Amino acid sequence: MRFLNNLSIAASTILMSLTIASSSIFAQVSKSPQPRIEVSSDYFYFGYMPINAIVQHVYWVRNTGNDTLRIVTVKPGCGCTTAPISKDAIAPGDSANLKVIFDSKNMTGKMVKDIDIFSNDPNKQSIAVKFFAVVNREHDFVRAEPNVLRFSKFGSKDGKMIKTFEVLNNFSTDIEVNLIELPAANFKIDKKNVKVRPGEKAQFTIEQLQSVTDEADVLTSVTFEFVGDETDRITIPLVAHLQQ
Repeated sequence: MRFLNNLSIAASTILMSLTIASSSIFAQVSKSPQPRIEVSSDYFYFGYMPINAIVQHVYWVRNTGNDTLRIVTVKPGCGCTTAPISKDAIAPGDSANLKVIFDSKNMTGKMVKDIDIFSNDPNKQSIAVKFFAVVNREHDFVRAEPNVLRFSKFGSKDGKMIKTFEVLNNFSTDIEVNLIELPAANFKIDKKNVKVRPGEKAQFTIEQLQSVTDEADVLTSVTFEFVGDETDRITIPLVAHLQQ
């Protein structure tokens, strides 16, 4: 009996030692440097936009871990979408921009598209972002005129590339029109927030600051959100002037 007791005590001691050792190893592994992927938002809504147009939105991919985040691949769910990322190795605390470009050619109605991002984050090897749009339809009460802006130096006395457009409010109450997204590197807008009374229009002016040198930057867009009896969005495609 004493032998069995001694054997039991010895077994318990060994088991406890193994448990402590395993816990120590697990703690060391869990504390080892790891990347961690996060995105600025997992969805974007373009709102109402024309058919046969190209629009874009930029998501920010951030590494909140303590080791280099490596983007393995980015896979759009549709041939209508491309999603180049500015860099595929992101240092801890750093970010990269994911430019999502949507071509509405031959499309109509409500669209929901997704993009999968694959990385070396051990806890989240893939993450998805989505975007939504209503193609080839004008909103019943709010619209932009014109609904596409094409920039050119030709016909301009001072060489400035400026376009104006109007947002019409056909609601019976005021709406507030707010700028959501504009490619700030190449464009500037004269107002970012304006109240529009019923039956009236608000005029906006957008200037292209410099000619683009890369064909990939020619087609972009500006997105507005209006708030009133309902909240929705409109996106206006921009065709930038390309330096020849």
